[in-house]
Amino acid sequence: MALFAAPVRAVETQAPAAATDAPSYIRFNPIFVPVIDGNRVTHEFGVTLMIQLVQGQDKTSVEAKREQLNDAFIRDLYAFFQDRASFNGRVDEAYLKTRLLRAANAVVGPGVVQEVLIEQLLERAK
Repeated sequence: MALFAAPVRAVETQAPAAATDAPSYIRFNPIFVPVIDGNRVTHEFGVTLMIQLVQGQDKTSVEAKREQLNDAFIRDLYAFFQDRASFNGRVDEAYLKTRLLRAANAVVGPGVVQEVLIEQLLERAK
């Protein structure tokens, strides 16, 4: 009985500390871009983007410019797909990501966004 008579001590658990060296990400709502050739819509693209911030960069200042970033992405995606209205359906994702990074840098400044990630890229012919 002496074995069970000892007081039970609560085990203290703490949530693991957040890794300060982990990258920060900001996800954007899907953007849909119609491709117009002549006087009709021939294709529609859906793109879901996420940006990866430079390590140690605070998300707060970038989140404050979310609307401006989204607008810059929409304008650049329209330009990108309109320039390629008659392309063969292949999208140069590396080039597109470079363009979108340039657009992000124009809004938040250089050295803030490390990479623009394309989570989804969908095409639908009309």
